[in-house]
Amino acid sequence: MNLYNKLHISIIAILLLIIAFFAPNTYARTAESYATESLLSSGKWVKVSVNESGIHAITASDAKRWGFSGINSLKVFGYGGAPISLILDDKQIDDLTQVPVLNTGKQLIFYAQGITTWTNSNSNSIDYVQRQHPYAKEAYYFVTDRDDIEQLSVTAIDSTPATGAAAITEFTERAFHETESVSPCESGNMLLGEDFRFTNSHSFSFDLPGYKQGSTAQVLVSFAAKSTGGDSKLSFKANGTELESSSQDVIPSMSSSGYDLIKFTETVKQISLGNENLTLDIAFASAGTVLAANLDFITINYQRKLELNGSLAFRQMNSAGKTFEISNSNENTRVWDVSVANSPIELTGTLSGSTYSVKAVSDGEHVAFDANASHKSPSFKENVASQNIHGEPTPDMIIITPAEFMSQAQRIADLHLQLDSMRVLVVAQQKVFNEFSSGTPDFMAYRKMAKMFYDRGADEKGHKLGYLLLFGRGTYDNRQLSSAVKSLGYPMLLTWQTDNSSDEIASYSTDDIVGMLEDNSSNSIAQNKLSIAVGRMPVKSLTEAKDAVDKLYSYTTKQDFGTWKNNILMVADDMNNAIHMEQADAVIANHKNYGGNSYVYNRIYLDAFTVESSGAGRAFPEARKKMFQKLNEGVLYLNYIGHSGNVEWTGDGLLNINDINNMYLKHYPLFLTASCEFTRLDKTIVTGGELLFLNPRGGAIALISTARQVLITDNGNLNKAIARYMFAKDSNNSHYRIGEILRLGKNEIGSNINKLKYFLIGDPALRLAYPTYGVNLESINGITVNKDNMPVFKARQSMTVKGHITDIYGKKATGFNGSVIPTLYDIEESVVTHGYGDDGKEYTFLDRSNKLSVSKDSVMNGEFTVQVAIPSETNAPSAYDNYTPAMLNFYASSDNGIEANGNNEQFYIYGYEDDAVTDTIGPEIKMLVLNSESFKNGDNVNESPLVMAAISDDSGINLSNSGIGHQMTITIDGKTTYSDISSYYTPDFANSGNSGSVNYSLNNLSEGNHTLKFKVWDTFNNSSEQSIDFNVVTGLKPEMYDVYAIGNPATTDAKFLIKHNRPDALVTVSVYVYDLMGRLVWSAQESGRSDMFTSFPITWDLTDMAGRRVPRGIYVYKAGISTDGVTETTKAKKIAVAAK
Repeated sequence: MNLYNKLHISIIAILLLIIAFFAPNTYARTAESYATESLLSSGKWVKVSVNESGIHAITASDAKRWGFSGINSLKVFGYGGAPISLILDDKQIDDLTQVPVLNTGKQLIFYAQGITTWTNSNSNSIDYVQRQHPYAKEAYYFVTDRDDIEQLSVTAIDSTPATGAAAITEFTERAFHETESVSPCESGNMLLGEDFRFTNSHSFSFDLPGYKQGSTAQVLVSFAAKSTGGDSKLSFKANGTELESSSQDVIPSMSSSGYDLIKFTETVKQISLGNENLTLDIAFASAGTVLAANLDFITINYQRKLELNGSLAFRQMNSAGKTFEISNSNENTRVWDVSVANSPIELTGTLSGSTYSVKAVSDGEHVAFDANASHKSPSFKENVASQNIHGEPTPDMIIITPAEFMSQAQRIADLHLQLDSMRVLVVAQQKVFNEFSSGTPDFMAYRKMAKMFYDRGADEKGHKLGYLLLFGRGTYDNRQLSSAVKSLGYPMLLTWQTDNSSDEIASYSTDDIVGMLEDNSSNSIAQNKLSIAVGRMPVKSLTEAKDAVDKLYSYTTKQDFGTWKNNILMVADDMNNAIHMEQADAVIANHKNYGGNSYVYNRIYLDAFTVESSGAGRAFPEARKKMFQKLNEGVLYLNYIGHSGNVEWTGDGLLNINDINNMYLKHYPLFLTASCEFTRLDKTIVTGGELLFLNPRGGAIALISTARQVLITDNGNLNKAIARYMFAKDSNNSHYRIGEILRLGKNEIGSNINKLKYFLIGDPALRLAYPTYGVNLESINGITVNKDNMPVFKARQSMTVKGHITDIYGKKATGFNGSVIPTLYDIEESVVTHGYGDDGKEYTFLDRSNKLSVSKDSVMNGEFTVQVAIPSETNAPSAYDNYTPAMLNFYASSDNGIEANGNNEQFYIYGYEDDAVTDTIGPEIKMLVLNSESFKNGDNVNESPLVMAAISDDSGINLSNSGIGHQMTITIDGKTTYSDISSYYTPDFANSGNSGSVNYSLNNLSEGNHTLKFKVWDTFNNSSEQSIDFNVVTGLKPEMYDVYAIGNPATTDAKFLIKHNRPDALVTVSVYVYDLMGRLVWSAQESGRSDMFTSFPITWDLTDMAGRRVPRGIYVYKAGISTDGVTETTKAKKIAVAAK
């Protein structure tokens, strides 16, 4: 090759290296830039691992052990263990890149990137500091013998030194000690090492090969401590000689203010050594109380001679253009510039005696080695089955899961295909790593896969990536190095963590990274927009995964009609100058202004309730009671604003761990908690929000909740932004899915890390159970009702309400036939709170808490006319200074399952109708029993029986709480009166008119005989009452009328149910299956709230205790039910198991 060609190739190679190092991060990636098929889709592939950077070699014996014929057919792919950059630029590698190799005939030599990388230090005292991979303990490469791919040789460039160029005969070598075993605060990537609390001094020994005598080594020590009442200090000895102290040796004590979780110091010592050995002694002392004291790491930079012995990695600042002179070289010496680890360039120089000289073309990493020497071999990891994520059609949604949960993740995909015609790609996370991070675990692999599908855009059938679900829990310790995380023992997905682990505001985790997919998204992640919606289901076992998916199926496919879908629950803490209540009202205003005007907003503002003293401090028992009453009644969505911890709301016991574990609800709401770390889903313990989601018989269908400390003002801003989308509709006139609600809300917020700490726990592609059609009120008593014509009606009047149903486009739904339930509410009342607590302040808000009546009638061809009674007692006559409208809230359902809702506040209820036609007959009490319709006067009952009453009245049942002495009541023994009974009234959905039922639980009744009196009033203040006698027996067993199996004979599964007399009670159900020899084959026990007289189903998947499918044949089953601490067991029945 002539000199011109040599220079030309050299210049091109240098330019390429410079471009790779310094190219600006601006590009727009096209769909065509991605591989249409993964290299892993065909051929034999073996995954190998390395644990350090450097020269590695595959020998013929290695190849044979791995199932290959020899090294000449082998090719190496991958890019090892450097953490993938957050910046989505053109440096991101797609699929697997081929690694250039040197085939000596005896071994295949290549450079491998390990899990430790080196960065330029910000310190003037030390050049380089190591960084450990935050997700991986090993780095991975792939080896194949595919014959359609040629071996790729290392590109060589002429790097002969120029005459007179500055020579480099030594370089800055790097050594470190870093033990990662404990997290300072269960947050962030940082793990600390040796504990100095109980042994306050430790020694660390280093071999420093090639140390240049007379030079100074720089030793950086990073140390963390948490102490109160006094500062802490480090002292050092090097080879027994005490080192000079500095101000950086001091670690300040913790202050009562601020957000520090632990304090760090980094101190640099200059050490001169007489040989290649260093023993560094570190001692810790504190003047205060020490809560934590741990070494972070020790990094040493020292001058080392450029002397080759097998292989040598080296790097020197400002070396470009200068000459490396490497001693102890020979004719087999090779020098590679590995600044770009997966694309090394061989620098060819000159050998003079035993010194090999080459000109450096960059300041980056280099490696020199003897091509004939033996080098470390990579370790066999596994044979890789064919896979091809790159070749998958564009999905609407991606689910990433541990392989153990694939079957349940696929059920979610099947559900969305069935409900939404969505194409959902389910992929095991290890396959994601294989194609998008060289097999090395990295959270960015999730993101790179999503980026590929996002960049491909919509396909010819309109499928476009919009959602990503992480189906599995993770922890702060992604490598599972700490004993606390190692012991957890369940399959995990990765979590993204900040590098900061010392500040409770700046240290956090977020799943948002995987949804930030725009070109050139930056390291400043708070500035990035979310391109797709992201959610996580933090399941830890196959059982939890199945329960979560079963719950999702139940929510989306089971018809669950009722006015509960119109209920929104707003809960606000006290204190902090009433800001929580102010934010709640602002959220409600945004809901109403952006599509949520058809709903009833139930306010539970703690400061509006009377506080009571308890053993643990303050308590708000009436607020608690009302909150759980509303939850048991059913709400579509609950929004909590205030203070919280991992398993509680407020400091006043509003919600605690016992409540969370026993929140068995018939209707699953969405929870939004604008509070601190209620769902810290990367902690070693399982937190409150997770428990609510994982409850298979209650809790939440999903949560928008926080995993870290958050700030009040920022919470309010995000909550208000989310509120703009909670009830809004998209371009197809459909409500937004919950992932989109959070995505759009976050995108309205500027660069703010607070929003990143909010997670969606649940399926991001889920739509809440919104009624999809509308209800419009046209007239009352023939008077057109609108904002320009707001008629006035009086107490004791009857209103003839006429209206119609509208479809999603606002047109009359003439095909809608079913029923409509109007609920009449009184005026809004002005409520002034107490101003309790620290920084408490009185706050005034309007609340519409007085429900007046509920009616029901039919809808024919989209139209309805229904009679609504106004009771004799309303708030309006006594609220002359509060002339606000009344409200009719509507819920309707059709015979074919379509639901509608609407609201109207364009009329008044004011005054009293003296000339109304008088009704003198009280309501009819058709039934009054305890626990069962078979109850007879004087029967025995348990300590917590359910009162069941059926009532009706032609004029209407009075539900108002404004009158004195005219509320619906239950009185026990003439002494204890319960006056909140009307809240438990439910209209009769099967019949039109003014009839309904009351189901009210009594609790902790004393043993013995009692009398219960039930009193009810109509809208004309006529009353009726009825009494029953009963006997409370402590420990009374429940009665079970029947146990039966759905699916008998069973082919895929069987569902067992029990008929019993513990309606609407918390029960534990056990099922036992035996073979005909009497041997136990399978059993299960679950707790939950019974659906009146029928237990929830217990599903047997036809496997035995070891998970094996049982043979076909006849089996015997029996069941038990437990409540109030006692259990009753059924007689045995038979079930047949058929072949699949």
